[in-house]
Amino acid sequence: MGKIKSAIITAILLAAILVLGFFATVSCAVPNSNGVKRYNSFISSIRLGADLTGEATTVLYPEGVISAADYFEGLPALPVEGEDDYADKLEKYEKYTGKYVQRGSVYVEKDLLEDEENNLSDKVKKDVEVLSARFDRKGYSSYSLSVQDDYTIRIAVPTNFSYSAYKQNNATARSDETAKISRTIQYLATSGELSVSSEKHSIPAKDTAADYFKSFTKYSAANNYAVKIRLTAEGKKGIGKLTSDMMADEETALNFYVGETQLLSLTISEAITGNSFYISVNDASYAEDYSIILNSAANGEVLNLDYGVSDSLKINYGSAALGDNAAIYLFVSMLVLFAGAIVFSVIKYRKLGLVNAIMILIYALVIITSVLLIEIQLTVAGAFMIILGLALLCGSNFAAFEAIRGETKRGKTMRAAIKAGYRSRLTAILDLHVVLVLVSLMTTLICMFTCAGEIFACAFIFFIALVASYILYWFTRFMWYVLSSPAKDKFAFCGFKREVPVDD
Repeated sequence: MGKIKSAIITAILLAAILVLGFFATVSCAVPNSNGVKRYNSFISSIRLGADLTGEATTVLYPEGVISAADYFEGLPALPVEGEDDYADKLEKYEKYTGKYVQRGSVYVEKDLLEDEENNLSDKVKKDVEVLSARFDRKGYSSYSLSVQDDYTIRIAVPTNFSYSAYKQNNATARSDETAKISRTIQYLATSGELSVSSEKHSIPAKDTAADYFKSFTKYSAANNYAVKIRLTAEGKKGIGKLTSDMMADEETALNFYVGETQLLSLTISEAITGNSFYISVNDASYAEDYSIILNSAANGEVLNLDYGVSDSLKINYGSAALGDNAAIYLFVSMLVLFAGAIVFSVIKYRKLGLVNAIMILIYALVIITSVLLIEIQLTVAGAFMIILGLALLCGSNFAAFEAIRGETKRGKTMRAAIKAGYRSRLTAILDLHVVLVLVSLMTTLICMFTCAGEIFACAFIFFIALVASYILYWFTRFMWYVLSSPAKDKFAFCGFKREVPVDD
């Protein structure tokens, strides 16, 4: 390769790395906006786990159970003997206090506790199981549901904030995420069975939703989102008849309810005759939440109690488990490791080390972009997977470099040494990558169906890291060829020495 071609390829590659590197790592205020509008880097926009941005927590109260704060807020003032309407006020006070019984930090209606057939605490425990199944399908990196004070349910989920949202550098992003959390908990805690109806028509009482619907799944394509609804054979006939009757009565809105809560509405212009149909929604998170609750209700996973969740659901946002600055510390630690790998490469292999340094930078950009675009939630464990991928990339390159160094010591030319060195390490490096890719891919698929959120995220990140590592291993050879082409002394470029035997 000539000097000009080598210089052009190198310049284009370095320019691309610099531009992407700037957008990936630098956050700044946008000029001429008085510092209000802000560009947030790729890194600051990656979704982070609870260990880095904290949890969102709330408590669900079944109907008839209230918090101590609500109890005292509604408690009438104790009247003073002799004041106006003393008897009426006293009766009102005694009626209110006689209605509730304190249990831990909550107050429960006495009638609920005295009804032995009600088994309120047992129903709460069963509802935790139903809710856990629903939250499992959400794919959180971590979450918890537990019975609190025997009669309430405590829910804790990752905030899923990006660093910019966590530090409130992007107020819009933070408000969007808090709205999503509130809506998710609200929808997944909805009580009641699934029903489908229009103003005048509905699924016949003799039929059930499970008879009609195979599944509800999230569908996305080109930034458009929907809930895909698959019908059974009976459902195809039933929905076909229902929508035909609607058309005859000039009705267009087919509504989906869980209990008394309307979740989705489909505007139809003709009878539905296919095996499936779609209902468009505004956001991927909406589509996922709707799919989860509709599947759960259709399969008979119904809550025993009504928790009265609404838009006013109170949610508390806690600090990161590892501290408010945990994300910064993690970023700095990873930056040090990446910088250390680059410095070590240059010291040990001189100009050849720059080739490996370029691969390290490309690897970092690939990981950052992939995690951002696929919206994988990054945790400390996920960051460890990224470092493992870096170690594999550098280890593979160093193994090849050392094999080539050994070939040059035997007196081979640089071209012959490179071919022989890569050939000698090919089987070991390929086998290692193939085995690890299969393990990570199988773990990813298993966790996808078993809803093991954090393990899924880590396995998927490691899968991406492995694929990037192997591709960049071969790209290293190409860039070695490009960068070393203008060098007259290829051995000096690599920091190798060729030992030529001397005849006596």
